[in-house]
Amino acid sequence: MIKWIGFGGNWDKCEECWMAYEIGIQHENSLNCYKLGIPIDALKIPLDQFLEKVKEVPGKYGIFQFPLSFLSKGIIIFYFNNREEMEKFVGSVREYIKDDISIRERKFYDIFVNVEWIGTVNWRRGCPEYDKKFGDWRKWKFTSH
Repeated sequence: MIKWIGFGGNWDKCEECWMAYEIGIQHENSLNCYKLGIPIDALKIPLDQFLEKVKEVPGKYGIFQFPLSFLSKGIIIFYFNNREEMEKFVGSVREYIKDDISIRERKFYDIFVNVEWIGTVNWRRGCPEYDKKFGDWRKWKFTSH
């Protein structure tokens, strides 16, 4: 089990979305949920310093325990309403992110979270569990928001 620690502004979209998921309905919140993942090993500065710089953006982080820690130290996840917001944020934190991460870590997120990459940060829409019920997130319809 991963212990998640929240920070930043209130995202306030997950509870309603997850309740719909549990009864087999894809909630609109999942369509407007862009999750950006920054592996903790990708940071150039200590985690606490990085979190201080991004404290206004809604997110959470988890430091993984064994056996997951063999594949990744952990991840910071940020939530955005659209791809443009997410990409703007990536540009604003680029100086704090390394240019390379291990192939082991990259494969871990590719396989178990089903992500796309922008350099050494990854992203997707909605929760990974949604892919099993509603198909690959890359094929979901887009909504204006």
